[in-house]
Amino acid sequence: MIKRRVFSMVNLLGLTLGLLTFLVLFAYVATELTYNDFHDKKENIYRVVVVEGNGEAEIFLPPGFANILEDQFADLDHVTRAAGFIAGGLISNREANIAIKEADISFVEGDFFETFSFPIKRGNADLSNPQSAVISQKLAIKLFGESDALGKSFTLSNNFGKSDYTISGVLDEIPMRSDLRAEVFLSIHYLENEANRNGNSWADPNGIDSGFANLYLLTNSGTDGEELAKQMTDYFKRFPGLDGITVHLQPLSEWHLGRSIDDPLPTFGSRAGVFVFGAMAVLILAIAYVNYLNLSAASILTRLKEIKMRKVLGANTWQLAQQFVLETLVLFLISALLALIGVFLMEPLVVAVLGKSIWLGAFNLPFFWLLLAAIIFTCSLISGFYVVVLSGKFDRKSQVNLKPESGQWLRKPLVVFQFVISMGMIISTLVIQDQLSFMQNRDLGMNLDQLLVISGPDELGENAKEKLVSFKNQLDNFAFVKGSASSNVLPGRSYNFSAAGITPMVPRPEDRDQSYAMGIIDEKFLEVFEIDIKSGRSFTSGEANQGWYASRKLMINESAAETLGFDGAEDASGQSIKWGEDVYEIVGVVADYHHLSLKEKILPMILLPNEGQAYFSMIVEPINLEANLTSLQATFEEIFPGNPFEYYFMDEQFASQYAEDQQLSKAFSTAGILAILISCLGLFGLAAYAVEQRTKEIGIRKVLGASSPSVIKLIISDFVILLLLAIILAFPLAWYGMKTWQADFPYQAGLSVWTFLFGACVTIFIALLTVGFQALKAAWSNPVDAIRAE
Repeated sequence: MIKRRVFSMVNLLGLTLGLLTFLVLFAYVATELTYNDFHDKKENIYRVVVVEGNGEAEIFLPPGFANILEDQFADLDHVTRAAGFIAGGLISNREANIAIKEADISFVEGDFFETFSFPIKRGNADLSNPQSAVISQKLAIKLFGESDALGKSFTLSNNFGKSDYTISGVLDEIPMRSDLRAEVFLSIHYLENEANRNGNSWADPNGIDSGFANLYLLTNSGTDGEELAKQMTDYFKRFPGLDGITVHLQPLSEWHLGRSIDDPLPTFGSRAGVFVFGAMAVLILAIAYVNYLNLSAASILTRLKEIKMRKVLGANTWQLAQQFVLETLVLFLISALLALIGVFLMEPLVVAVLGKSIWLGAFNLPFFWLLLAAIIFTCSLISGFYVVVLSGKFDRKSQVNLKPESGQWLRKPLVVFQFVISMGMIISTLVIQDQLSFMQNRDLGMNLDQLLVISGPDELGENAKEKLVSFKNQLDNFAFVKGSASSNVLPGRSYNFSAAGITPMVPRPEDRDQSYAMGIIDEKFLEVFEIDIKSGRSFTSGEANQGWYASRKLMINESAAETLGFDGAEDASGQSIKWGEDVYEIVGVVADYHHLSLKEKILPMILLPNEGQAYFSMIVEPINLEANLTSLQATFEEIFPGNPFEYYFMDEQFASQYAEDQQLSKAFSTAGILAILISCLGLFGLAAYAVEQRTKEIGIRKVLGASSPSVIKLIISDFVILLLLAIILAFPLAWYGMKTWQADFPYQAGLSVWTFLFGACVTIFIALLTVGFQALKAAWSNPVDAIRAE
């Protein structure tokens, strides 16, 4: 290894990079595959999923079904209700004058922590008391400092009013591999008292009309989940309106990634993404190992005398292979050690590239060490015999019957394989960037430029309506505010809720399974966001002040007009529709706009009038922004004391929906760069070998008058052919892969030939730069040095 320093360092660097990438991606895949596996009762926990007649799967169900299921099915040990996303608000420690805005608050069953094994740091985490709470250690420190939070109280102000809760338990850090998580867990029994619901009748935890809770089943040991789901489906078919549903029980192990790539049930992660990253890990490790094989084969020329002498002296194939096996083993062990150290040292960089933490505990799994040992052993064994096979067959009486060129038939395809993968990754990165750029620059049907949003107050106290009106009037008095609106819905932040039972005045069969996305806005919202009104008018201030239930007015988008059976926007405006038994007038139809990212299809949407308080949106002048924000904060804190002032710009908020895709692009970019770097390390070694093999030939050519360009052409010509062959293979593979990836997007940028050509040119340029360095070195060398020994 010391004698052949260049080959050794290139091999060591290539293998280390390959193994480092493999280990990082192995940890990522292991993280995804082991989600939720820390719960003691994981084998018997299921989530109830209902698939409606239109094929839509729903996990937010009426919580009152929990009691029905427990009563009807003996195989159930317990049914746990959990309602997240409805309790966010302002948490305060009034004694310490600390107020924190917290969104991650869930109402859960009193014995929730008996079903799920979350780590409890202090207390018993019993939520049977309606006004008890379990909080995270992180939140406990924010509220109470280093003192023990157990038994202390805090105040929560949200849409259910203002109430005090006593802490019955403090959680240790929830494992990162958990799909169920919150900073605060409240007792769902609190909502059983109608007075505690603050007029939100839909939030009855024993009701069967509004779906806002997840139902988790703990079954008796040995229960067949699929059979139990069939029994539940048959049971609910007896009830009018539920005869078209199918009940599925999703095991805890399938919540994160599903059963397969095309699993129709909702999941928190992406099995397809895990498959892609797993394949990427294997391919990059394969590229690094192919490099090693090629360089090992190329190094045979420098070891001719050693190999010939061993065979002439009677060495058999295994004896000849032992040294090459040992060399590979040593290199792999050193590379594996360096790669493992690199993973731990580079964890912050890994998080930045992948967009999430990886579970380093994966390296403690017995499976990991067995896999690593198998990789090292198998690669070492193959390497030894690969080099022996390439060394040719010897007659023991002969010292010259050696043909190292016998390996060209295998070495060249391996080089092509490397660059097919490298080029495919670069092209994939460019296609992902094209799709992201397309989604971020497409006309959204609204204007988000210079739109500042302030999060509304959670604690209003007395005279709430007067305070909201006062704040909105104050906003309009600022010279730098060119328009303002309030709402409970915001583009890029889902909808307020979904509702079914909305039909034309003469209901049709297809209306039964149709649901509509609902958004609550005031009379200025459409003007501020510059959303076009296709027909009719916007809401009046009186209608927004009354609310939709009192005014019986609403607006719809073009998709909703079509879904309701109207012949266009003009036909829908002024018509009436039914919502349950109530009749509402359509005062206007708005143009379809992308309320969510372009990864989501535009849904039929209904806009409802109300004086929203969740968000205040305003068009602002960009001049003196810092001073203007200070003025806004002072006004906000004066009218809404005790509420934290939070703001953001609408374009940044909307763009954040593409964060996951941007991380995918970053991961592909990094993988592509690594793949090309490793491949070029191999090219560097092979080019050096090619120059060394033809040193005397090059010297003679130069003595006979060959120019430097002709020598460079001689060296790189073989590699150019291999790269062109890689292009021919990489293009259709990348085209198919990216076409499949784009199929998940309802609005696609398409695949551009120029993107593929640019990716190929980048790869070829880098590769030829690598080979060209060695070619130039050969072209500029003194031919006398090359032929001096002849």
